[in-house]
Amino acid sequence: MPLENPSPLEIALTLWNIGIVSEQNLIAWADAQILAIEKPADDLLEIATKGAKVCIKQGLIETLPIALGYSEEFFIRAYLLDIECDSATKSFIAWVAHNCCGSTETPEAVLGYHLEHLYCDCEDVDAAIAMLRVELPKIMPRCESFATMFLEQVSGLELCI
Repeated sequence: MPLENPSPLEIALTLWNIGIVSEQNLIAWADAQILAIEKPADDLLEIATKGAKVCIKQGLIETLPIALGYSEEFFIRAYLLDIECDSATKSFIAWVAHNCCGSTETPEAVLGYHLEHLYCDCEDVDAAIAMLRVELPKIMPRCESFATMFLEQVSGLELCI
């Protein structure tokens, strides 16, 4: 997983790939980048003219989304989550319940396994929401550390959260 020095385009494509950026917003961001750079990369031009879906499907670009692990995607989604919004919180819990994996030595995985149990096994969404609202703030510095490093490289990219 190439998380050391990812390019802004790799990050933008990754956020699009995981559903946090729309195709339209990605194209608008690519357009803005092209105008700001003296000699934009070919991949940026392709994204701006054809969109990410077509470019990736047809193999028109070399730059691809980063394959994030559960923890990295959790950090980004948690950082962007409005924990007071019930519908956003339910969506986050559903994502966690269906994607949780990893060592029980990491707090995000432990929380994920507990949420998955409450959400899937017990079908107790309210208990899952209550648990998330208590436990997530405890690991938010970990989430914020990764997410801000990742997101600050694509300033101006409008997110769908």
